[in-house]
Amino acid sequence: MRYTFSIWLLFSLLCTACTGSPQIEIVATGLNQPRGMTFDTAGNLYVAEAGAVDPEDSSTITPKINHSSRVVRIGPDREIIPVIEDLPFTNYIVAGDIGATDVAMLDSTLYILTGEGYDDDLSRAILRLTADGDLQPIVNIRRFIEFITPMDSLMGLGASHAANPFAMIPAPDGENFYISDGASGRVLKMSRDGVLNVWAEWPNMPPLTGLAFGPDDHLYVAMLSALPFGPGNGAILRAESDGELTIVAPELTMVIDVAFDAAGVMYVLEISSGPTPTQLYAPNSGRLLRIEEDSTPTILIKALNYPTAMIFSAQGDLYLSVNGAFSAPGEGAIWKVNRKFIQNR
Repeated sequence: MRYTFSIWLLFSLLCTACTGSPQIEIVATGLNQPRGMTFDTAGNLYVAEAGAVDPEDSSTITPKINHSSRVVRIGPDREIIPVIEDLPFTNYIVAGDIGATDVAMLDSTLYILTGEGYDDDLSRAILRLTADGDLQPIVNIRRFIEFITPMDSLMGLGASHAANPFAMIPAPDGENFYISDGASGRVLKMSRDGVLNVWAEWPNMPPLTGLAFGPDDHLYVAMLSALPFGPGNGAILRAESDGELTIVAPELTMVIDVAFDAAGVMYVLEISSGPTPTQLYAPNSGRLLRIEEDSTPTILIKALNYPTAMIFSAQGDLYLSVNGAFSAPGEGAIWKVNRKFIQNR
């Protein structure tokens, strides 16, 4: 019911009065917590699905785990084809659903990023799909964090290591990947041969989420929110070549992604308006914003239900992952927003 209402609400907001043609199209439905996306050169869209709790799992044991996470390919005909299946999925009471969280394409090779989870080899890792169709681990982020973390800093934390990778993007020159961490306030840098290091860090360990390279070739980083979560505590950070971070778009709320169109205009996706007395993330309150030249935001779409990622196509249309978190199995979807709408609104 919630999913049906969200679709109806968005269509009511985005239909063109003079023509009756919608400014948004539903590209895919029936997904489980869709997250990051990437296109290949043929125009196929790859989507990371975090997975879902088994509807038949009535146990009270937490966290709930299974292997429902996967990556799918959506072709121009909009057929959904599984590319990688049986990735680890974990459901936490507070953090929600975690599994495959992003995908990237480099030299026609698909790379997959996974978030925090129970699998020692496939969780918190960067994987690569080989030409033979095999899944090849490149680097294990959890083990890297364990290696660089002094043991005395873990006192009182039960040997816990903060690491929950969220987004991944290749550099414009194709020589490195950058990875945001939703648990440590860090941006990691990985060379193509798998050498990993901490490249940038924001104080007090706020969750860092979406990544995008701007028209100036600098990396832009979405900061979900400074702690504690609240309206206006999020921001977009700009990274210098040495990893120094500065705020360029302040006073945003629960920022989950950042992107630039072909003209170099910045867009921001907010997953929620913030906490409520009963929920950490209020539903049906996500927004798509355009950041103007003076850094002020213009609201393009509101009342989105847990949007988690966005990407521009080669044609300039914007694709959104919606119902990408805290949603029932099969509620996730991919929507396409017409380029003329977001440019002219």
